[in-house]
Amino acid sequence: MCSLKIILIKCFFYLYFTNLGQECPKFTDLNFGNAVIGTDLKVQLLLYTRKNKDCAELLDEHNITTSTHFNVTKNIVVIIHGYRFTGSPPIWIDTIKNLLLEKQDFNIIIVDWNRGATTVNYFSAVSSAKKVVPILTHLIDQMLNDVAVDSIYMIGVSLGAHIAGFVGKTYNGKIGRITGLDPAGPLFTKKLANERLDHTDAQFVDVIHRSSYFKCDHQRSVFLYISSLQHDCGITAYPCESYKDYRNGKCMSCNFKSLPCPIVGKSILFQIICFGEFLRWHSIVYRTFCLYHYSLDIITWNKSTRRGFINIKITDNSGNTIESRINRQTKILAGFYLDFGNISTIGLTFSTRSTVGPKYKLRVLEMRIQLCRYDLILVENIETSFIPVPCYEINMQDN
Repeated sequence: MCSLKIILIKCFFYLYFTNLGQECPKFTDLNFGNAVIGTDLKVQLLLYTRKNKDCAELLDEHNITTSTHFNVTKNIVVIIHGYRFTGSPPIWIDTIKNLLLEKQDFNIIIVDWNRGATTVNYFSAVSSAKKVVPILTHLIDQMLNDVAVDSIYMIGVSLGAHIAGFVGKTYNGKIGRITGLDPAGPLFTKKLANERLDHTDAQFVDVIHRSSYFKCDHQRSVFLYISSLQHDCGITAYPCESYKDYRNGKCMSCNFKSLPCPIVGKSILFQIICFGEFLRWHSIVYRTFCLYHYSLDIITWNKSTRRGFINIKITDNSGNTIESRINRQTKILAGFYLDFGNISTIGLTFSTRSTVGPKYKLRVLEMRIQLCRYDLILVENIETSFIPVPCYEINMQDN
């Protein structure tokens, strides 16, 4: 009995001090000096699961069977960063990894090609990106001995989106899903489908681009995707020909090839749909990117043009208030940070932004914002509040 205790104690101390000497593999951390000098391609494949979510396992691209944590019964997510001008690790990569592991116990493989992506020479980074592709296909070939190709989900940012696309082409579009977050434009825009990420590269390809209507940070699409994992507001994409049509309330139907409109992020992790139309997400410069919309339709009496804006304030039965502003057509989507189920009052303020000259009036014959109201006079810069009347009540009175 005594000798057994001694053996167990020896084993404990051996394991304890052995683990002390081990360091978790880290994403390559470089700096701008490395970018100026330039870096040769070197790829690390960092595996995370719920069992090792805080300490990566370095995968052997030539022999995945040596992995301790890779589980062939779990779905696979491959995350690929893009061009790294400064050399620092992407600030978002751990956040996406942790949020995905909260949703499901994936095999998450972070493709660290920072050596190769870090350079002031973008052309060199593009060349390195294409060299990452055979490394990933070699890894996936080994996986396919035990896993289905449609269980693989690739998330690519910037150049990483095109890497995912090239990998998808290798498997004839049979990979389950590719999400492209602001795919790189230079050297790829207007290229043929076999020279860039294309909608045929996986069974489901979704792409989030920065809006050309706003000045957006290159990583805005990444944070929109992160928000979709963090919140349940349902960031929905609508088929639409243009952003102008969308803002004018012309694209509110979700009749999308007999399928529901796509929702960004977790809700469609492995949903399989195909599309070719424009899909429009409307978000805001706000931490959660959640925006709730009311279709606002105003009919005015004024014959002459009144340029300005209308401020809309909605108050619910609990006294919570939220505001939105429109400054274009009289039929438009008004966006609010919060969603109200029970509206108690609506306040409207019309303004031309002019501080001198006469004050104008705007006569509203009809306004519809889920609820109806008839015949209002808006005096400039003075808020007019009213209790909303359901449309069906008005129709009954008219009859």
